[in-house]
Amino acid sequence: MKFKSVISNNTYLSIIIILIIFGIYLSFIGGYGSDEDTLPMIYVFERRLFDGAFVSSRFTSYPIPEIGIGFLAYYLGSWATNLATFFFHIIGLMLIYFSLEKKYELERLYLFLILGLSSPVLFFDNLEPIDYSWAFFFFSLGLFFYKKKFFELAILMFAFSVGCRLNFIIFVMLSIIFFKHNIDIGRNKKIILCICTFVISGLFYLPVWFDNSFSLNWISAARPTDQGFIGLLARFSYKTWLAIGIIQFFILIIYFYKIFNLKKQVVVTNFLNILIVANLFLFLYIPAEISYLQPAIIFVYLILIFNYNKNLILIIILLNFLNWAIDIKFLKFNYVDNSKCAAKNAISVSFDPKITKGAIYNYFETRKNINCWINDKTERGKRILKGQSIKISK
Repeated sequence: MKFKSVISNNTYLSIIIILIIFGIYLSFIGGYGSDEDTLPMIYVFERRLFDGAFVSSRFTSYPIPEIGIGFLAYYLGSWATNLATFFFHIIGLMLIYFSLEKKYELERLYLFLILGLSSPVLFFDNLEPIDYSWAFFFFSLGLFFYKKKFFELAILMFAFSVGCRLNFIIFVMLSIIFFKHNIDIGRNKKIILCICTFVISGLFYLPVWFDNSFSLNWISAARPTDQGFIGLLARFSYKTWLAIGIIQFFILIIYFYKIFNLKKQVVVTNFLNILIVANLFLFLYIPAEISYLQPAIIFVYLILIFNYNKNLILIIILLNFLNWAIDIKFLKFNYVDNSKCAAKNAISVSFDPKITKGAIYNYFETRKNINCWINDKTERGKRILKGQSIKISK
């Protein structure tokens, strides 16, 4: 039995290595990606480098990835931004596992990493120079320090996480309050930690607060509210299915129902459920990009790992990889503007089940999307289209 276990672990490790090598390869050929927020983030770094002016990449300035991604893009090129984002994702997965697991088991760690790398959303979206994995990396590192009772370092890492994405303040505060895994501190201590984390995190957003004349309007992003709450709920439901996988979603719903009816659950399950619900409420408030659900997907996978059902885990992994090749769509959307570069604003939907090409095809197909946001006649534009560093030698 032991011999079989070793072979099994070696097989899992081989899969992880193959996935990492494939991710590294895509990082070098993927260019600056398909996310419309990437170039504004790089522009923020350039403006601050050249004239020190304050600009924001989005409604809310996310200073750490704006500087980090901008620096890597300016001096090194797209391969560096993509690699940094990809490895932040991998390291973040390992840190969150070590933060929650009491007794480390290689098989569980390997399966969790495969889950986190097989998910089309978690794998391909973290090959883009964008800030989701940056925030999750610092959050995981903060939780790891929190478990070890290095509270000063935990506060600092939690603040960095919020400095990458403001919505992580919710996950951070909930973690300080509800995380009880191998740690027991008093209520007053938790309140002090929350206040310190909130204040230090807020320092990252002082410039955008000053720039908006002490108004808080910058906190509210544009929400798709033109179709009312029903429209928000429809977007929320459909994109949640897509993020997890339609077949995987219904399998997990049944499995979670069984877990909730068990008298004995793994202690950490309740903590993870709180974080999942928080992420779902945030996504219901603004059901925009599917990657907003990245934390929830990871937390769901952690519940699978800690309430160990190996057969179910392998089924989810196989279905994830199947979605790399094909995808199942039940609905057909009609948009205000169907052109490639236009914002996708759905005006109607119809039932139209079909099998479409999967995540790998979509990844390569969207490499050209960068053309939508760049002037290819300038030297800077030409370098961006080639994935090169943006620094132009004189």
